[in-house]
Amino acid sequence: NWEDPLSDQAALRIQPNDAVLAITSGGCNVLGFLLSDPKVVYSVDINPTQSYLLALKIAAITSLDYDQFMAFSGLRPAQNRLAQYEKMKPLLREEEIRFWEEHSQTIAQGFIMNGQYERFIRSAGRFIQLLQGKQRVLGLFKGKSPQEQVEYFEKTWNTRRFRFLFKLLFNKYVLARRGLVADYFHFDDGSTSFSESFYKRSEKAFRDIPIRSNYFLSLYLLGRYQNEEAVPDYLRRENYAVIKARVGRIQNITAEAQDWIDDMPDASIDCFALSNICELMSEQETQRLFAGVLRKSAPGGRIIFRNLMIPREVPAELRASIVKDEPLSRHIAANDRSFVYGKVAAYTIEK
Repeated sequence: NWEDPLSDQAALRIQPNDAVLAITSGGCNVLGFLLSDPKVVYSVDINPTQSYLLALKIAAITSLDYDQFMAFSGLRPAQNRLAQYEKMKPLLREEEIRFWEEHSQTIAQGFIMNGQYERFIRSAGRFIQLLQGKQRVLGLFKGKSPQEQVEYFEKTWNTRRFRFLFKLLFNKYVLARRGLVADYFHFDDGSTSFSESFYKRSEKAFRDIPIRSNYFLSLYLLGRYQNEEAVPDYLRRENYAVIKARVGRIQNITAEAQDWIDDMPDASIDCFALSNICELMSEQETQRLFAGVLRKSAPGGRIIFRNLMIPREVPAELRASIVKDEPLSRHIAANDRSFVYGKVAAYTIEK
């Protein structure tokens, strides 16, 4: 996932026995939600590949101990990943088995950092190291006070080459070839281009958010986690037993979110982690989504959703009931460790 789970935790405040709806994406945050002891996590994605990835992670967690899972995922060396996969197959559905047997090389390599976007990130990271120099990159991750981090950015990191990098790698034509269509990009932050907007976001992460604990920045620049402590919660040793015990609470669903929400009982969901799916919808479809969220939310329900580029907001006619928490939204936006998203906002349901 490229959504910061700390932002999700702050916005959703998941309580024991809550019912949570989350967009699956890579499944990292879905698995991390189990640490808050929800009754159920409905993991919904329109893309079946995301569902297949989550199914593989669940099967691996169910079958393997922590050290075996870390090796199977690709975070440690391993020679027998395909043999381990064979033992998981009874836990997978027929369509999931078909998919993974067509992508057996991904299993053999380890599934971590092997998606299309992740491969692009690794390529960008290698290019940054070439432009900035490996020692300058590694210097970012050495322990610094907040003031020292600002000074390192201003005096050492923020070079002309670094600023040029965004024009070269993060323009809409390059990203379109990576799966984002060219007309996807619009701006409401005063920027005139995606590269300018993305640069502004990166500046915040490099200057103001502690780097040593920011595993997103490590992935962007090094193509890997720095160590096994600076990882998503579901990959931490101390959390593994709890997640393993609760992984059966995840319902892995491939569906369009609006349709699935409409079919749920009223007042049945406490928390909604909607990622940035509204950007892929028209304004009419966005209105339908939030109308469904309002009907299906329990009183006091919590929502987090994001914008990458296209500005989306709760429709005006629903804002009396779906209320933006302005102070919390400002806090999580200022501290969000993944600077991909231009907007991260929290809402509560008032019925």
